[in-house]
Amino acid sequence: MKFRLQLSDIATIIGATIEGDPTIVVTGLAPLKSATADDLSFLARGEFASHAERTSAAAVITTPALARHLPPTTARLLHAAPERALADLLDHLVASTKVTGGVIHHTASIAPSSTLAKTVRIAAGVVIGEHCTIGEDVEIGMNVVIEDHVTIGDRTVIASGAIVCRGSVIGADCRIGPGAVIGSDGFGFIESSDKSYRRLHHIGNVVIEDQVEIGANACIDRALLGSTIVRRGTKIDNLVHIAHNVAIGEHTAIAAQAGIAGSTTVGKRNRIGGQAGLTGHIATCDDVTIGAQAGVSKSITEPGEYSGTPAQELKRRLRSEAALRRLVELLPLLESLLQKTAPKPTDQLRDEQD
Repeated sequence: MKFRLQLSDIATIIGATIEGDPTIVVTGLAPLKSATADDLSFLARGEFASHAERTSAAAVITTPALARHLPPTTARLLHAAPERALADLLDHLVASTKVTGGVIHHTASIAPSSTLAKTVRIAAGVVIGEHCTIGEDVEIGMNVVIEDHVTIGDRTVIASGAIVCRGSVIGADCRIGPGAVIGSDGFGFIESSDKSYRRLHHIGNVVIEDQVEIGANACIDRALLGSTIVRRGTKIDNLVHIAHNVAIGEHTAIAAQAGIAGSTTVGKRNRIGGQAGLTGHIATCDDVTIGAQAGVSKSITEPGEYSGTPAQELKRRLRSEAALRRLVELLPLLESLLQKTAPKPTDQLRDEQD
């Protein structure tokens, strides 16, 4: 993203203190390693200090403590929390480029029974089914399909290629990534006596509360009966699968390729690592962290960190691994002791003769 701002303007936007020339103009944002003399960069962690020492950036957002790693000629925008400052600047830049007012592309297909706010922005190829309600300042990207009886709250953004299936409810200030599927049928079948499968038609829906973000190609299945629910403020990464009748608690974060099986309840403020799997019909309490690739096969009733397969409390797992490593180290000593105490062939022959 290109822009043109003086450091004094940026300092006002993010609430920073300037060390250096406030009239310096920057036209872009870039990482420390690749920044040029026209760019602004940021340094929030000490492990990137070596990049800071060699940066060519015109200015860097950083803390007073980390500023010492920058070249003397580099201007500083000093802030106690550089990442928050960067977020504030990005919010400002994105807002300044946003198109206001309603726009509906002429190739969009919208059922006459649906109700759209005057400020919606709908791109090419969008299909909106019957009896939908679309709120103020909603943005719908190219080739999005919104099936019948869908409700979408104010200021929600649905990216290109996403599908929102019948009856889904999406709250305000949400973001749905490219290719995401909200409300497809769950994986529900009855096994017959001949080992074939009969489909269970899912007649429930998906409810996504306010301020939820869902990544690209994530899939959230509709409930068999009732609702699959994603509570307020939850953040879901790309390629996550959430099965039918799952309930996700407020402000939970789920990393890429994680999977949650049917009818599982996830507590508030859970953190679920990449490729973790939770089996069906279990629950986690509030404030649980589940490590990457963990396999959770039973309910978690105490807050804390869990990892491994089957998942167990992290400290306990680390103690078990340490004990196992110690056991491996002791094996040569154990074998030596066994050899020393084993009966000699002559002793064994004497015992047999006696």
